[in-house]
Amino acid sequence: MVNIGFSNFVNEEKIIAIADLSTKSQPITRAVKNAKDMGMVIDATMGRKANTVIFADSGHVILAHPVKETISKRIEEAKQC
Repeated sequence: MVNIGFSNFVNEEKIIAIADLSTKSQPITRAVKNAKDMGMVIDATMGRKANTVIFADSGHVILAHPVKETISKRIEEAKQC
């Protein structure tokens, strides 16, 4: 399990991709909007700005506050354990 901030955890085996939301990339923004329309967004930001988007193999899109590099580092640490 990987801590994605504010005591929210995601199973690292279920993560397909991690994207940086601060770049305002159209494909990422569109994917988040489509997931919201389908009710597949999990907001783990606790009211703060979403900096990272995590795509899960279940089709869920998870919004997280920590930056992509922080979450990637935590995933690598979890794999070493």
